[in-house]
Amino acid sequence: MPFLLSSTATHPRRSALTAPVPFRVVAGLVATLLLAGCGLVTPPRPASLLRFEFAATTGDGYMNQLLTIYNDGTRLLAPTLEFTALDAARSPLPAVQVTTLYGSDRGRLVVPPGGGVDVLVFAGEGAELAEDVAVSVRTAEAVEAPVVDVEPVVTPMDDSGRVLDRNSPFTAVSLRNDDSEPMSVRLVYIVWTEPEGDQRQQAEKVVPVGDLIVVPPKQSTLVPVTGAARTAVAGAAGRVPASIKAYLSR
Repeated sequence: MPFLLSSTATHPRRSALTAPVPFRVVAGLVATLLLAGCGLVTPPRPASLLRFEFAATTGDGYMNQLLTIYNDGTRLLAPTLEFTALDAARSPLPAVQVTTLYGSDRGRLVVPPGGGVDVLVFAGEGAELAEDVAVSVRTAEAVEAPVVDVEPVVTPMDDSGRVLDRNSPFTAVSLRNDDSEPMSVRLVYIVWTEPEGDQRQQAEKVVPVGDLIVVPPKQSTLVPVTGAARTAVAGAAGRVPASIKAYLSR
């Protein structure tokens, strides 16, 4: 069942989200002790297990506008998030729309224990002023699936099975699962902007490759690149910055 949580602002590379609030901490401890004495202790709601950290830039060769989603629980969680863009003074930018590459704003991204990442896209008037985000958890659902401890290995290939790089016009993608449990993933082909000066790079186009893909344990699955994805690869590969990425999904 989904649960609701109020809005929480992220803090880039700071630990303000975990700052102590003495009265609340004491009240929480007293409530826990009282419940424990009656045998009524209940597990925390999934949404309360989520924390967030946003990094506007992450260095050369890495994706910018990265949202880290920490999962402090022991189960896979699929959150549906809402974002409010903030400027450098942490004031809201109401005209800026915030979307994601991996679907954490649509309940698509599955976050394992420990955590995962999504990548944000800012659009609209004032988008260039966005330096942080406030995150609201609309729902967070526990996913009934095995917990996997590795990320899928993504390898672009041609029709003959030859390994290529992301800058070549590949026609298939090999997904390898090195875990001992099956994993469910989605693939996206991302075309990036070519920013000038100190502007940040962000996704210009995100095209799904196939649908939900279940990769058996210790095996590889070959996914053909067809339709809109094949057109996007043919138009972008070797001409503009592009990536092929896989993420845990449902």
